[in-house]
Amino acid sequence: VHEWLAFAAFQCCKLLLPVMGCGPCWVFVGSHDAKSSKMSSHASSVGKAPAQQKVETEVLLCAVSSGKHGGEAAEEEACAKSDSTNTGQKIYQHPSLHRLDPTRVAEVELRLQSVLADTADSTELDLSSLDLWSVPPAVLTRPQLRELTLKNNCILELPPDIAVLTALTKLDVSRNRLRVLPEAVGELRGLRELNVMTNHLLKLQHSVPLAAFKKLTSLELLDVRFNPKLTSATLEEVLTAHVPDGCKVLLGGRPTQPQLPAGELDATLLRSQLEPWSTSAMRRRLAEEFGIDGDLDETDREVIFKLLLDAYAVKGPRALHRVPGIALPPNSEPLLDELLEKLRGTAFPTGEKRERLTIQAHGYIILRRPLLPAEEDADDNGEPSREANTKRQHGMRPERPMPRMKPGVEKLGWKQRTAAAKLQQYQRVWDLAYSLVQSVDPDFAEQYTAIAMTKNFVGSPHVDTENVGPFYGISIGNFEGGGICVENTPFEVAEVDTRRKFGKVDGRFPHWVAPYTGERYSIIYYPTHGPVVPKTTAIFHTDEVF
Repeated sequence: VHEWLAFAAFQCCKLLLPVMGCGPCWVFVGSHDAKSSKMSSHASSVGKAPAQQKVETEVLLCAVSSGKHGGEAAEEEACAKSDSTNTGQKIYQHPSLHRLDPTRVAEVELRLQSVLADTADSTELDLSSLDLWSVPPAVLTRPQLRELTLKNNCILELPPDIAVLTALTKLDVSRNRLRVLPEAVGELRGLRELNVMTNHLLKLQHSVPLAAFKKLTSLELLDVRFNPKLTSATLEEVLTAHVPDGCKVLLGGRPTQPQLPAGELDATLLRSQLEPWSTSAMRRRLAEEFGIDGDLDETDREVIFKLLLDAYAVKGPRALHRVPGIALPPNSEPLLDELLEKLRGTAFPTGEKRERLTIQAHGYIILRRPLLPAEEDADDNGEPSREANTKRQHGMRPERPMPRMKPGVEKLGWKQRTAAAKLQQYQRVWDLAYSLVQSVDPDFAEQYTAIAMTKNFVGSPHVDTENVGPFYGISIGNFEGGGICVENTPFEVAEVDTRRKFGKVDGRFPHWVAPYTGERYSIIYYPTHGPVVPKTTAIFHTDEVF
């Protein structure tokens, strides 16, 4: 509801400000951060991104971090305006990646402006691989265009104004992030080729304007391959019925080989460390890091993997950067000892009853932060009080680490009741874990939504696709080795020392546990709800090495 209200407010501002005679301005829709006194931009992430503002020089760029991982991790949210550059352009960045390398932004903008300047009078325009998140408005001022190529970007939607390009005969928007095609496509009556291969198109009834396709009487080729959600037993029949006779319709996708579970991978091998990356991410790495480009769209994962491994073999082994953990206060030692005792005494479920079976471990238990308010922060019905909600909105911490369940509250669903009961079973472990992380990062102590208790976690390269930000990890026990490894750059792996220390790592990069000997327990704190923290670097606190 809040997201829809924010989106509505954003749209109202866009409509009213021009009527009121206001010039260019900044529009913020969001919540106030009591600590930093800054407004955080907010927009709907439900269904599709908000429409773009009509700013003549608007360019939406894909934010790329200095580690060159940004494109893969981007979230589909709305636009936020950045500073003006020395060329007078207003760059619209993706908000979940606002901490980007300014040099990279300037480079991408210069490339875009160069291409636009060189093709000002041309009937063909190729804006491939420019890290764009939207169609630049300058494109829509060129009605003479006959061929428009926008492939290999991060474009979220095609604007309705694309209908002005009535001279188009070829439109290539393959390898983007389109979820739907607009009705405006039907106005491109001269279109002969439409390529939307390798996008995120939804199911047929939600993504393809069939009635608009009937208007494309000149269409000769429609390519919708490699859109995983665009599947239906009658897909070919329906599409064929809505395009001209003789139009070739390309459907389906490449056969995929089943990937091994993370727990079956040998984490010491480069191939295993790269396995968590998607095929498209590996294609980008081949192009950006090794200069191996070309038309690899239809090349299957195994061939891409071989090309990438061969390229690494020529380059040489990846560097290993050893990173110290974050030391705890001296008075934390008794808490660590008690936590180790509790974990040693825990009867971890085994076999099919063990949680997260895809990784390799002797024990794995997830405890989720309860959704109920603390007893003193609830009203008579067990709902959060106005004061409690105000505290949460302004990031204020509760007076105790874990909200307790009020007797008699019966509005919880089955999953919530089960999670609450499970948490009570391991209450002391939760409280000890909270106290430890609160001693090094009080803010994060109120942000993580779950912890994982593990026993003898081994290797298992993976990415945490559900996380919205970095995690903290700490390991205890009688062992040697066993740091948390994470891909810091394409050519460097960082190993973070977490033995009786904290490591802060962004689990949205491939990570695993280094080899070790002995008995190793760990607690991993991670957030799966709340504001998305931009993906910038894989490791933190890197000033020293051990």
